[in-house]
Amino acid sequence: MSGRIHVEKVTGRKKLMEFIKLPWSAKLYEDDGAWVPPVIRDQVHFFDPEQGYFFEHGEAQLFMAYRDGKAAGRISAHTYSRYEEKYDRDTGFFGFYECIDDLEVSKALFDSAGEWLRGKGKKKMNGPQNFTIYDQVGFDVINNSRMPVIGMFHFADWYGKHADAYGFEKKADWFCFLVKTQWFNWAPFLQLCGELEKRSDIRYVTTKRREIPRRADMIKNIFNLSWEGNEGHIPFTDRQFEMLFNELKMVIIPELAIFAEKDGQTIGFILSVPDANPGLAALDGRLFPWRIIRMLWRLKKTRTLRTILMGVLPEYRGQNIDQILILKTIEGAIKNGYIQSDCSLIVESNRKMIGALKYLNADRYKGYRVYEMNI
Repeated sequence: MSGRIHVEKVTGRKKLMEFIKLPWSAKLYEDDGAWVPPVIRDQVHFFDPEQGYFFEHGEAQLFMAYRDGKAAGRISAHTYSRYEEKYDRDTGFFGFYECIDDLEVSKALFDSAGEWLRGKGKKKMNGPQNFTIYDQVGFDVINNSRMPVIGMFHFADWYGKHADAYGFEKKADWFCFLVKTQWFNWAPFLQLCGELEKRSDIRYVTTKRREIPRRADMIKNIFNLSWEGNEGHIPFTDRQFEMLFNELKMVIIPELAIFAEKDGQTIGFILSVPDANPGLAALDGRLFPWRIIRMLWRLKKTRTLRTILMGVLPEYRGQNIDQILILKTIEGAIKNGYIQSDCSLIVESNRKMIGALKYLNADRYKGYRVYEMNI
């Protein structure tokens, strides 16, 4: 493809809005039914150094690419001190990648990100991460045509090709699993769940919606401890978890917010939310009243859940607590009319969790790939 390509750093609000709106202006997803447009207002807050959690411990540079003066792609290059403190100081990241299907534009974007990271002393470029491991990772190269569930993103099907052509290699795959409540005999499993409960002095309780915010710190602390050792895990900061929890608390289903308690102490939990992505797609990135009405109507009709957060304190592992939490979620989902629940993202190296999900007849239906290369 002929034409002049140039890349610019994003500075100022006008350029930031151009960066955020690139998927619309470049018509990247015009005929793609799997795309769920992000809410533009939320994106503005996310990139705002005063509001976005990332900038407490991270540094980023956004880039826009143009072909013949027209916006054609975007990318971020960023470093995160909390990653460096825990893992290594050689790795930097790219994220927020969007690009027309043009390898020359793609190369210009990756070149710009790599050059910026080298200037920060980095020797490897990893991504995509938007911005960290618990925001959004990877391109959905496995079953790309399927719409993801709430909290997950869909990318153009040529992005994996762009990464391969530039010289990236696979770092890790992260999988999405679907547990279906229909056409499967759950009775023996639920009976087993009841028997396991009777043999234990651990209580499993739900809570009322108004009480869920009071459990926020406890949920954060258990999650941070229980996922230690998982690939790329970096504990939530207070500000990061507050941003996530403020989005979740209004859609968490109280009957499916299940807590394991021993001697009055919460030792584990599991939280599920209805899949709002079909409704969010109707917003097309903008919170106009009539679009919100359409979103809420679609949300009421969804029969899919996402089990979005789960954790058990390390000292209580091996007591079937995680299995009971999952089975009680399935039982509650059936009672509330849901036919399937997504469990994601599970990194390919987490064989224990993958094994437990396969035991529950879960279908690995979608996957995201993270890439890395020396720079």
